[in-house]
Amino acid sequence: MTHKLGICIPYRDRKEHLERLIPHLSKHLNEKGIEHSFYVAHQVDDKLFNRGTMKNIAAKHAFDDGCDYIAWHDVDMIPNEECDYSYPKDNPIHIATELSKYNYGMSYPEYFGGVILFTKEQVEKTNGYSNEYWDWGMEDDDLFWRCVQEGYAEGTTLGNKYESNVAYFNGLDSKITFRPNREQRNAISNSHTISVLVKADQQIEKVPIWLIGDSNRQFVEYPIFRKPGYDWGLSFNNSRAYTAMLWDRNKTHLYQWIKRYENQWSWITLSVNTDKKFIHFYLNGEESDSKLGTGTDSPLQYTEPLKKYGMEPFQVGYSDGNGETYFKGYISQIKMWDRCLSKTEIKNIHKETSNENLILDLEFSKDLDNVEMQNVKIIADSIIIPNTILPYRKNGRFECLPHEDEGLINVDGIDKWAKGETTAKNEERYILQMQQGKIDYKSDGINSINYELVSIDTINNQHKMINVKI
Repeated sequence: MTHKLGICIPYRDRKEHLERLIPHLSKHLNEKGIEHSFYVAHQVDDKLFNRGTMKNIAAKHAFDDGCDYIAWHDVDMIPNEECDYSYPKDNPIHIATELSKYNYGMSYPEYFGGVILFTKEQVEKTNGYSNEYWDWGMEDDDLFWRCVQEGYAEGTTLGNKYESNVAYFNGLDSKITFRPNREQRNAISNSHTISVLVKADQQIEKVPIWLIGDSNRQFVEYPIFRKPGYDWGLSFNNSRAYTAMLWDRNKTHLYQWIKRYENQWSWITLSVNTDKKFIHFYLNGEESDSKLGTGTDSPLQYTEPLKKYGMEPFQVGYSDGNGETYFKGYISQIKMWDRCLSKTEIKNIHKETSNENLILDLEFSKDLDNVEMQNVKIIADSIIIPNTILPYRKNGRFECLPHEDEGLINVDGIDKWAKGETTAKNEERYILQMQQGKIDYKSDGINSINYELVSIDTINNQHKMINVKI
């Protein structure tokens, strides 16, 4: 059975890009034997550009013309000869995975822009794009979140589900304190590994999620496991990241972070090699990598010896050096070794624990000696450790045609949105409303587009330019 493809392009003021894309892509699809037409939704009013609405309009016309599936396609994406635009039978497929502007990679793992393939049924289930993102940013992320909610995303788990007793920290006054023995005290100034199985809460009732576009943003760290006094240890913060911090003897702060959504069980591992002077940071056995936009570079190289600590207690769920900020969430295990574990050991930490040089094994499924607990509840929980949820993909290599950067820019060392307040509003809508389940996406999408059809022109005697006002 053959399927007709509609190429749906949101458009305004990109004539040179459009004139290059259509003949190139049409030739490519003809060579692959894919029947197709182009639907270019052209916003002709003087309002801010609305890519989501333009994509919905183009898709509506494509389906009305009998297309079986569509490619939502940015006008500046030129595919190479290997790109596969075939029918996405089971799930929406993202194919813009190797982009020239990112050195033939992507800007972040969940990236869902550029070119994506949807069947008519998949569009109906997700309701297409939101119509409420204006100017630049987040409409692609919103669409991916709809796919997640509809089961159209690739979600895997680290190991199998299991039952265990865990410690619940209320974010108000829950804490655990215990004195280190000599091995534990000396370890954190030398080669060592610390690993926790943890599920953190964001605590948005206290401090809002940290947003790039929020000029009044407040940055907060919630201690998970700390040694106070130029704190050493692990935390979760309101930027939705786990963090690791150490200090050298000159009081230089050695800091790493890795992104992770709240309320997901996670293995967080910090490993230090004092011979090579490397600090490694891992999420679920995978080392942090700044090229993915999800964390700092790991390993982190340092030069001076690490700070030495005295008999200060280990503190779980809080830190004396962190004011009145308490961790909220669950902790299942805390393990420490006085050596740098290998990459293989860390990758397999969810299924087997090395006892070689294991100097701390704190689990809440067994009795704990010499540990002082305050307002910590021990409860039974089902532990499932999700990996990062990703789009279904086929690798596709694209040349990105040049245009002014509209996304994240750095000004005087500070990340900002190039489009300023409009992108900031989009960011707030997506993160604080869509991801928090406060938006009914079934009533905001292709089934609710409101526009004025001005005219329909033909391109190359075949394709449609749909001129609209919204």
